[in-house]
Amino acid sequence: MTFIDLSFILFLIGAIIFFYIVPVKYRWVALLVISIAFYAIAGLKYLPFIFVTSLSVFLCARQMGKVYAASDADIEAHDYARKEKKELKDKAKKKAKKYVVIALLLNLAILCVVKYTKFFVNPINDLIGFMGGKEGSFSAAMIIVPLGISYYTFSSLSYLLDVYWRRVGYETNYLRFLLYLIYFPHILQGPIERYGRLGVRLKQELRFDWDRILGGVQLMLWGYFKKLVIADRIDVFITNAYADYKTAGSFALVLAILLDVVYIYSDFSGCMDIARGVSAIFGVELDLNFNHPFSSLNIVEFWRRWHMSLGSWFKDYVYYPISISSLVKNISKKTRGKTSPRISKMLITILPVFCTWVLTGVWHGTGITYVSWGLYYSFMIFMSVTFEEDFKNLNQKLHINTETTGFRYFRMARTTLIFAGGRLLTRPGSLMDSARIFKRVFTDIDPWSIFNDHILDFGMDAKDITVAAIAIAVFGLVAHLQKQGEVSVRGLINKQNLPIRWALYMALVFAILIFGIYGMGYEASSFVYMAY
Repeated sequence: MTFIDLSFILFLIGAIIFFYIVPVKYRWVALLVISIAFYAIAGLKYLPFIFVTSLSVFLCARQMGKVYAASDADIEAHDYARKEKKELKDKAKKKAKKYVVIALLLNLAILCVVKYTKFFVNPINDLIGFMGGKEGSFSAAMIIVPLGISYYTFSSLSYLLDVYWRRVGYETNYLRFLLYLIYFPHILQGPIERYGRLGVRLKQELRFDWDRILGGVQLMLWGYFKKLVIADRIDVFITNAYADYKTAGSFALVLAILLDVVYIYSDFSGCMDIARGVSAIFGVELDLNFNHPFSSLNIVEFWRRWHMSLGSWFKDYVYYPISISSLVKNISKKTRGKTSPRISKMLITILPVFCTWVLTGVWHGTGITYVSWGLYYSFMIFMSVTFEEDFKNLNQKLHINTETTGFRYFRMARTTLIFAGGRLLTRPGSLMDSARIFKRVFTDIDPWSIFNDHILDFGMDAKDITVAAIAIAVFGLVAHLQKQGEVSVRGLINKQNLPIRWALYMALVFAILIFGIYGMGYEASSFVYMAY
């Protein structure tokens, strides 16, 4: 059951009624029941996995908290010298580290097994045959991949490490912690919430607020518009163009590459809008996951604005720890004074960037395409960070005014093309297909291909093209209004007179009902990031 299923709408209506008839004091319990029911409907076989993760992390974090509490009580009760206090704190941290290692190894092992075992089907069958078993008895279909495992695993590990680093206090109530992990609006595709934020919000009094509920519904409708009217419509063209790239002309392939950028943005941000809207109805705010990423002037800024919860997770729990690790410190120490500052900076930058982005690629998907995706962004970000000053100096020498509007749009377009290049590595399915599509774009150039290419052969008729163009324009206009002075479009609408407000609401509803891709004759299209 996903957000675009009719069964979800019916489930949501029932959940809202149940939630608001429960006394305020117990509404967090109602949310837990609703979330477990949502997860159970997706598959009872998934429940043991999230229970193992939640229970193991909860118990290990609680033990760490008790270790720290005992150490603090000891220090407070005695008049220790500064050195002795430090020794006691270090001893407590060393003891707590054992619990971190246990929970990390267990849950990362579960994540790796369920996500990556399918790539070892043949070796496993060979081993079974070698040991006298029936050859071919194992298949990828036998592997259970729990719903949202990448998201709830990362959320649980962020809590575990935050307790270890003493950024947050440990939770004493297991059911409260389970609600933080299994809370149904964010378990499908995130955002990857931190316990210090979402855990606190889930403990607040969740009272009825009509304005907040209306705002949540509005946000949901906008998400459905982006998903059903834009993303699922243009996805047909992109899929067919890539599948028939040998016959498609350069214009059709370039159009598919650019539309793929629109597709993943409208699909993913649409899901986030629905998730945040649903959560708002229950009185809980979820973090923003996008902040106008295509207005970014470079790729580093882009990844601070795109999938922000994932980016901040890798920054806090992978990039920074590696950056301050003894290995990087030793590299810095050994190269200082022996090489130029530039070389030294490059050496201490490349390791954390490389590790962070290869792991990010592996998180997104399995196989060589996603490893290549990680290497691609490692290189792009390394170049951007290392040669930033050189690019500025070059612009000055060439007397290029980097503050003009035209140059800003150039940089935004450049960033978008870099992102499109990353998508081209993974979307076609194999690196060989990606290379052939890329080659065909530049070697099969025909000035008249815009007229010769049979765009209608790739699954979109004239009506679809018109609807997609208008919908994308509306999407762009709303994004532009939001970006200009950080204006809330929903806030502007809510200030209008009642007839205008409801005319706009109904126009959006009818646009989804009339032009959305759903119902009989259409294969249900899941959200793209659910696969991760």
